[in-house]
Amino acid sequence: MPNEKDAVIKKFLEKPENFSDLFNGSLFQGKQVLKADMLGDLPGESMISFSDKEGKKVSARRYRDVIRKASGRTTYAVFVVEGQEKTHYAMPVREMVYDALSYAAQVKEISDRHRRDKDYRDSSEFLSGLLREDRLAPVITICLYYGTEEWEGPRELYDLLDIPEEYEDMKPFMSNYKVNLVQPTDVEPENFRTDLKLIFSLLAMSSDGMGMRKYIQEHSEEFSHIPYETYDCLRELLHVDKWWKTDGFERKGEVDMCKALEEIAEMAKDEGKAEGKAEGVRVGIKALAEICEKLGVPFEQTVEMVTEKFGMSSEDARESVELYWK
Repeated sequence: MPNEKDAVIKKFLEKPENFSDLFNGSLFQGKQVLKADMLGDLPGESMISFSDKEGKKVSARRYRDVIRKASGRTTYAVFVVEGQEKTHYAMPVREMVYDALSYAAQVKEISDRHRRDKDYRDSSEFLSGLLREDRLAPVITICLYYGTEEWEGPRELYDLLDIPEEYEDMKPFMSNYKVNLVQPTDVEPENFRTDLKLIFSLLAMSSDGMGMRKYIQEHSEEFSHIPYETYDCLRELLHVDKWWKTDGFERKGEVDMCKALEEIAEMAKDEGKAEGKAEGVRVGIKALAEICEKLGVPFEQTVEMVTEKFGMSSEDARESVELYWK
């Protein structure tokens, strides 16, 4: 995961409780299929090397964003999360290749073990690399989309194929690959038991600043002591950048997000004061207007905040905000 948003998602999902909750809440509709204590680590790199028909060595390598092994009674399953900030129009093929490499790596590992132990019983097993009773661990991949727009890309391989009308009869014989797409507007927040409930709820209303503020206030008990990684995740994914700083309202590894929202205006005002009286007021109003617009606060409410914070008349406040309102 190369950027900041990917990094905070990865950090958030490092907690087994959050990782298992993502699958339970999205794929299994809240049913507790995957348990945190079942999870173990797996390397994020998938690599397979083989020789082609001409004897040349061919290697393929891919990196999974977040991958865990879940142990069952007798075997295990592999669960993977691929994060996407933007629509990927080749996602079915991309994930199909990743999953195929995971299966190919399992085949090679089993095959290498049998060749070392020399326990093949006939030529068919020797050529296959597997014994008749060998089985592979299933791989389940989620595409976690956290963009602010709706996903526009294909959700399965069939969506990506251009099948000529005269060859429609071919379709039942072609293997499809479906993407397990998870995006905020498609999930039911109540299915989640961790802070994913808060994250998905706010992401679904990312273009409604007032809606977000109201939701946070209505859930003040939860938002008054959220873990830092949850706060950091929301700050990055909701595009509020430096204004949702934790200085002054972080305590014992938690963040009071309600206090953070209330102090946004104060941060802008203090920034203005540092510049001197007349110039400071201008800088402060500019900062407050830009913050409010970024968070989706309505123009009229921003004017009211400027009027209150800077002791101006409504007319002067309106004219000042208009200067910086895009």
